[in-house]
Parts: sequence; structure tokens; C-alpha cells
Amino acid sequence: MFGYVKVEKGELRVREWETYRGLYCSLCRALSRRYGQPARAILSYDVTFLLAVRLAQDGVVPSFRPGRCPFNPAKRCSYCQNGDEAFDFACAAAVVLFYYKLRDDIADSGFLKRLALYLLLPVAALWRKKAKRLFPAVDAVAAEAMAAQRDAEQAGCDSADRAAHASADALGKLFRLGAKDRAEACYRFGYCVGRWVYLIDAADDLKKDFRRHNYNVFLRRFALNRPSLTQEQRADVTAMLEMTQANAVEALEQTGLTVLYPILENIVLLGMHSQTEQILKGAGSDERSL
Repeated sequence: MFGYVKVEKGELRVREWETYRGLYCSLCRALSRRYGQPARAILSYDVTFLLAVRLAQDGVVPSFRPGRCPFNPAKRCSYCQNGDEAFDFACAAAVVLFYYKLRDDIADSGFLKRLALYLLLPVAALWRKKAKRLFPAVDAVAAEAMAAQRDAEQAGCDSADRAAHASADALGKLFRLGAKDRAEACYRFGYCVGRWVYLIDAADDLKKDFRRHNYNVFLRRFALNRPSLTQEQRADVTAMLEMTQANAVEALEQTGLTVLYPILENIVLLGMHSQTEQILKGAGSDERSL
């Protein structure tokens, strides 16, 4: 997971922010309890978002008790006391997605980094084995998406729609797994968020991918011979991301989810917009990674 899907903190009420922070801390603890202490390292905002969606689908209103962070005892945390099934699902999705992302990174990295990543693979494989036993559908979705993504990259795909489809379809299917009703609306919501994540990650990695000669859909789309976008190209990417975000907002409204809705709305309406502006700022120059 990439860590792009997060709240715009300043626009949340205090109670909503405390709930979101409590979910994040609770997910950190849940990963440790289910897959061991090292699994805390794969915690991300994206998985926290997946957890919030699953809790909303299950109709679980989180209740918390106070606690302390095991790594910083001076820091107070709130730990969720309910929603165990949603936490099981989110943790399984986190380790499965990490495993396949690790395999992808190994394929795309140079010798030294590949060697380092190989050292993580046995642990990730054990996590994935356990998660697959508990949630075989999650592993099937991730495996299918990885194969489709690899096919698109090897074909040198220059279409943003086709390149983003595998990731978007995977998140859509994960959202649909938890839907008790309005399954297609939940799929559409996940699809839009997944498409946005793929595109924003491609934009953020443009300079790095150019330098390493890795596949990047925007390098292909614009036939770039330099690691930056023109103002016109940046406007094109921005429009693409903003349209996808608008579709995600509309799809969220159609899901009928009510639990944690202010947090979910904040993420897709404000958080995604903020990330788009931040990452694409200075895309036509060397101010940022583009």
C-alpha cells in the first residue's frame, strides 16, 4: 500500500479525528497480534481506510478504551474494542497486498535492492500463507490483479485507463467482499479510489521511474524524454485525478454507508484533493519529484 489515502486532519471535528487515530493505532496492534511484531511496519493510511470502509459495511460503530503506545509509553492511544471481523479482514488484506507489492518491487529493482528485498520475502510469504487460509478470496483478488498489472506493463501500455484497471478492479473487489447490500455501488467506490491511487502513485514516482528505466504510464502516455511534465501535461494529469476523485465522491454517496461517513467523506472529498495538489505542485519544474 502506498499511504496516499488519508484524512485532511484540519477539516475533521475533534471526535472524528480521535476515532480515525484510534482506528490507526488499533490496526497497528491488530497486525502485531495476528502476524507478529514486524507486521506493524506495513501499517499504512490506505489499510486504515480499508478498515474504516469494512467497519461501515458491517455497521459497526467503533468503541474505544484508553491505552499506551508500546513504542512510546508517554503517548496515549485509543484501542478499538469491537469489529474483530473487520480487523481480521483489513490485516489479511494488508499482508497479502504487501507480499505481492514486494514481489513486484523485486522484479523492478536493481541487484542490491533486489537482494535486500529477497530477505523480506520468507516472512512476507508466511504472512500471506496465513492470510490466504483465512481469506482465500483476498489472495485471489491480489494475485489476479498482479498478473493483469504485469501484463499491462510488459506490453508497454500507454493508456491510463488500461494501466490503472488492475489496481482499481482489485480494490473494487475487496470492497465488494464486505458488502452486504449495494455490492455494485461498493465495487464502484473501491474502483474509483483504486484508480486514483494508481494514478497518483505513477505521478509521484515519475522522476524515480525515469531514472531507473522502470515502467510508468505517464512516461509512456506522453513519450517523455525527461523526468518532468510540461504545464499542459500536468493539467492533463490533474484533470484525470480530479475526475476520478469526483467519481469516488459520487460513488461513496451511492453506497448508502452511514457509519464513519464523515471520515470517509473527508478522505475522498478533501484528503485526495490535498494529495493531488501536493504531489503535482511544481510538476513542470524540479521543485518536487516530477
